[in-house]
Amino acid sequence: MTPTENEALARRFVEDVWNGHDLEVVDDLFSPDYVGHWFDMTGADVDRDGLKTFIQNVLTGFPDYQMDIEYIHADDELVTLGFRGGGTHEGEFYGIPPTGNAPTDDEKTPGIMSMRVSDGQIVEGWATWDSLGLLQGIGVLPQDVGQAASADD
Repeated sequence: MTPTENEALARRFVEDVWNGHDLEVVDDLFSPDYVGHWFDMTGADVDRDGLKTFIQNVLTGFPDYQMDIEYIHADDELVTLGFRGGGTHEGEFYGIPPTGNAPTDDEKTPGIMSMRVSDGQIVEGWATWDSLGLLQGIGVLPQDVGQAASADD
């Protein structure tokens, strides 16, 4: 596929799945042999069904979740995009009871994902995001957790 087609595929993933909350689209966009190195909170690789489970867990915890693409780059095989995502924490998220907290646009969780495309489908994916910032944003962890101590402390 061309870089333009690959970019459109990635944009559809964000717009239809993450922002439209339509998990059925995953079967259209992702190969049955898909391997994801990012969607399971345990750090284990996941298949296409595991990807859908992860997304459903996010949408259960944050029913109004939205993802904004900050930048995107595509070539004939890979698409990489930077994003910010967030929503109101209204449901349980990986055992964390709802806090009712929602990030401002500036507080949305930043992340990056890359997808390898073959024959019109996403066959492999990688991502990372600011998990600490997410937990601080919903009020589960204090804002100063993870900050380096100064010499005066």
